[in-house]
Amino acid sequence: HARWLQGSVGGGIASTVMHPRVLSELRHGPGAGRVDRSVSVPSYGSEPVCTMAESTPMRIITSGRTVTGKVRRNNEDNLFSGAVGDAGILPGDGDVEGSSAYPGFLLAVADGMGGAKAGEVASRLAVETLASSISERVRSHGAAAADPIEVGKASIRDANARILRDGESDAAQQGMGTTLTVAWVLGRHAEVFQVGDSRAYLFRSGRLEQLTKDQSLVGKLIEDGILSEEEAERVAGRHIILQALGSEEELDVVHRRIALEKDDVLLLCTDGLSGLLKREAMEAALRRHPVLSDACRGLIEGAEREGGTDNITCLLARVVL
Repeated sequence: HARWLQGSVGGGIASTVMHPRVLSELRHGPGAGRVDRSVSVPSYGSEPVCTMAESTPMRIITSGRTVTGKVRRNNEDNLFSGAVGDAGILPGDGDVEGSSAYPGFLLAVADGMGGAKAGEVASRLAVETLASSISERVRSHGAAAADPIEVGKASIRDANARILRDGESDAAQQGMGTTLTVAWVLGRHAEVFQVGDSRAYLFRSGRLEQLTKDQSLVGKLIEDGILSEEEAERVAGRHIILQALGSEEELDVVHRRIALEKDDVLLLCTDGLSGLLKREAMEAALRRHPVLSDACRGLIEGAEREGGTDNITCLLARVVL
């Protein structure tokens, strides 16, 4: 599972970069070094503001599954797929259909971390609180006034606050955290939000495109040209992330808006999948399996064949006009 850095010099969870000595540690294993400078989490630039009233609906079909993998004893991942405001939808595996009509259709994956089963608690709280908070906020604002970007970011911060509160009230859960990657489908757009290194992809016309940037130390070093993709696969610290829910620091929730087309497939996954399967292998699996449930199983089985060293979560959603 991912580990995230707290209390780093000059930064905190949301913005840290490695001293050259720690870069050597990442490449060659444990050694001396410390975090002593800060940088911002990767972003995608500004997005035009739109309201939910502008949306034109599409039908969405989904399939999601999470497994423990071949090594871990507990599954600390979680996922959510369902219509915003549907109280009958619970986190976990399943095939769900719905509409992107207001207030939209919500997809989310979370990769928890913490002692004992605290990570499992954090990831569940993240997706549950996200879903309930979005529902409450759109109901109170109304379709014409609600800005989906602000509602999404505020709801993720609500989930962060909930995890903090529960951690402070139970010693066994103190310090728990989780990644959270979200695709909120409204009309013909997906509002994608990310904290941590769980990923979102878009599969269109047989090609798979990564929509998010890993908020990890290794991801930042790759972006800055300090590490190559090949080096990143071998470094000791590739699971260290820059921010997570459960942080006392202010979260930098990264957002990106994606225009959707007929037959597009959104893929959300934790690093138990993306860390073991290269993009080309994931793309090939999606080409082989046009049925979403088959594709989901195929992707997970592929990660298990590569060792299944972490919990594996895969959530697929196809746009049907």
